[in-house]
Amino acid sequence: MRVMICNQKGGVGKTTTAVNLGAALARAGAGRVLLVDLDPQMHLTASLGLQSEGWDVADWLSGRAGRPLAVPDEPGLFLVPGASEAVADLPADPAAAGFDWLVIDAPPNWSDAIAGLMRGADIVLCPLEPDFLGLQGLNRLLRTMQAAGLDWGRLRLLATRVSDRLAVHREVRARLAERFGETLLPVAIRASVKLAEAPGRGRTIFTHAPASTGAADHADLARLLMQDGRRARRKGTKA
Repeated sequence: MRVMICNQKGGVGKTTTAVNLGAALARAGAGRVLLVDLDPQMHLTASLGLQSEGWDVADWLSGRAGRPLAVPDEPGLFLVPGASEAVADLPADPAAAGFDWLVIDAPPNWSDAIAGLMRGADIVLCPLEPDFLGLQGLNRLLRTMQAAGLDWGRLRLLATRVSDRLAVHREVRARLAERFGETLLPVAIRASVKLAEAPGRGRTIFTHAPASTGAADHADLARLLMQDGRRARRKGTKA
């Protein structure tokens, strides 16, 4: 299964989602999981306390031989480290031999290459904070996808940094559910100090604070996407 995590608005928890979804999938028995840091800011790589050892995402996309980095204390989780320069040409079907799940942390900018990569994804996961600016960012992404000829069938919306104490969060989530139905995932990622702390320690939420709400929420997200993956495989087999 290929999951592309994408939002043209920054500050929505995109990298946090990539790191902890990948770890949750590996811990839930989904198989070998490959994280790909496609953003030239390289936040995904930094969040895991890792750095390129001479082979990075540009090499991976070009098909040059190399070995993804094993993420410490996370068996089954591996990383293609980022590169400081934007990658111009992306294959629509990047190599992921030997891995069961591919989780791509996409940059916030849009290009034909990003559109091509999105076409090859099984799930396009859009994290967004449920507030006014989050809605603006989502509308921009939807318009961009539509202009590129991309349907919304694989799009899944994930509410992040959620606080039910905030009336605006409750209101916006209700509006999203009314407008998008099942496209809005029933799982939400609650606001969490522990989630904010983990990248500074180079750890996933599961090694930093395994009993936290952030760990529980990402574990729920992984189980939900694994169910989607099983359904998709069954449909593919029947076809």
